[in-house]
Amino acid sequence: MKIVFCFDENLATQVQAAAASLLDSRGSDDHFEVHCVCTEGAEIAGMPLEQIIKRRDPASSLVMHCIKNPYEKAYEVRGISSGAYLRLLLHRLLSGVEKVLYLDVDILVRESLSPVWHMDLGRNLLAAVKGPVNLQEKWEWNSSRSYWKLLEGARGGYINSGVLLMNLEEIRRRQLDEQWERLAEEKLYYQDQDILNITCQGSIAYLSPKYNRLAYLEEKDFGQFVTEGIYTREEEQEALQSPAIIHYAGDKPWKRYDTNLGSLWWDYVNAQSDLRDLFDEGKARRYHGPTLGQRAVRKVKKLFSREKL
Repeated sequence: MKIVFCFDENLATQVQAAAASLLDSRGSDDHFEVHCVCTEGAEIAGMPLEQIIKRRDPASSLVMHCIKNPYEKAYEVRGISSGAYLRLLLHRLLSGVEKVLYLDVDILVRESLSPVWHMDLGRNLLAAVKGPVNLQEKWEWNSSRSYWKLLEGARGGYINSGVLLMNLEEIRRRQLDEQWERLAEEKLYYQDQDILNITCQGSIAYLSPKYNRLAYLEEKDFGQFVTEGIYTREEEQEALQSPAIIHYAGDKPWKRYDTNLGSLWWDYVNAQSDLRDLFDEGKARRYHGPTLGQRAVRKVKKLFSREKL
């Protein structure tokens, strides 16, 4: 399996936990060619990642791609840096590679991803999990954005970009570069995720939500997915009871211990001799989100901002 992580210097430590969980959750026949596409400041992750991978599976390998980020001036919002746009380069950086399984760094893998890897994409550009943007209230909240007209008709099929099976061969064939570069210059609220949803409409296959279980979603949220026909009841139960990938979008467990499902991440990290000293659990336990003063400042900014935050 060809796996890709993209990150900048802010996540050079966290990628080690993500990669370790990938290797520790593999099936007996699973082996990986792990590609790390990172900014130049994140190259320090290379040596520890090599050790993490080889210690767990000598048949797996690591390839580092440390580059200057051509999207470093792209729009940043919601605390997400321009490093998120690096996944838009994979079809060019990995020439000759037909497909990859892209994973965000803020994940915990809990079972083999072989079923995703072996999925037949056909002529589809991507396979991914439908995200909460599809929910009616959220969709209406976003609909006032000037660019949202480009997503007209996409409700119910809008994906979260944290886990992507990418058909690089088809992406190259359709020559999406120009569209991606142009859209990266725009102020899109969901950044690269909006870009992929806009340009890949009609060519997206869907994965079970168990393969991108967003940690901040609670049981009632999954119930709403079922009510609105976005997930089936079976998919809802799979995501709640046996997630293959927990995705810590939003609050990060290494920053805030009490984030939803955060204890699972810490249980895993603390059980690994090569990970447990990388993170400060005491500091994470002491932090319980923004102070009252910080929350007040946020509210004032929202009142005076033209942008929906």
